Amino acid sequence: MSLTLELMNWVLDMVLQIIRELLGKVTMSSEPVNVNEFKALAERALPKMYFEFYAGGAEDEHTLKANEEAYQRITIRPRVLVDVSRIDMSTRMLGYSISSPIMVAPSGLHKLANPEGELATARAAAASNTIMILSFGSSYSVEEVAASCNAVRFFQLYVYKQRHVAANLVERAERSGYKAIVLTVDCPRMGRREADIKNRFSSYCISSVLSGWGYSILFH
Repeated sequence: MSLTLELMNWVLDMVLQIIRELLGKVTMSSEPVNVNEFKALAERALPKMYFEFYAGGAEDEHTLKANEEAYQRITIRPRVLVDVSRIDMSTRMLGYSISSPIMVAPSGLHKLANPEGELATARAAAASNTIMILSFGSSYSVEEVAASCNAVRFFQLYVYKQRHVAANLVERAERSGYKAIVLTVDCPRMGRREADIKNRFSSYCISSVLSGWGYSILFH
């Protein structure tokens, strides 16, 4: 009787171990390994309106496609017959050291994807020892992002017709320790984003969301 019970326990332990190994393999195979797979996960996780706001472009998205094709034409040339035991990708940007020639480009409304929004992005950039460029359309203010962690960061600026708005933002960024202004000059008017039109995700919706949170740069 005891032998049978012991055998059953052994078999059960073996089955549980196999299940754990199988689950582990499933978990590992489902983890994203490149940017496109992160994008697919985001599409599953986010509301359609929010995902298409992040992923889409203006009009027929010709520029978006051209940008993606331009990146695909970039080739990393392998180094052969040289010592690569110590690889150093670090560089300097405007005199500031970063871990690699990759920075966080300005993009708005991170809070649509995560409650911590740009605060989490700032901490991730700091942990990676690179520079985050805070978007003019951030869902947190320049002061709140600056207080989230100790790191070098820049601030993106669109120059409005109301020059006092731009001047005020520059002054606030300077007081909050931002090290540079990244001036965006290619947007004399908003692009016609067809996905946003279909989803009724207009600038009015964005303003409503930001007003509700009370976190927009322009509302502080």
